[in-house]
Amino acid sequence: MATVVYKRQPEKYLKSVDANTYRKLRCALEGLADGKGDIVKLQGSEYYRLKIEHYRAIFTYDKAQDIITVEELNTRTNIKYRRW
Repeated sequence: MATVVYKRQPEKYLKSVDANTYRKLRCALEGLADGKGDIVKLQGSEYYRLKIEHYRAIFTYDKAQDIITVEELNTRTNIKYRRW
């Protein structure tokens, strides 16, 4: 079971949403440790995308250390894939 680590932006985003959304997002992100969710590898990079209703999370997975690092969390319309 992998460890899920959050960068600064996802932590701030989680603090800014209401309680129901927070629980939904946190539950989905913690499910990454078990490989649950709608996960797709982004073409030409080491990043992955997790779809949570109309939210998106960009993350990396370090197999050697078994750590998932959530890089960005935002709504579908505000996430910029070209950056990754």
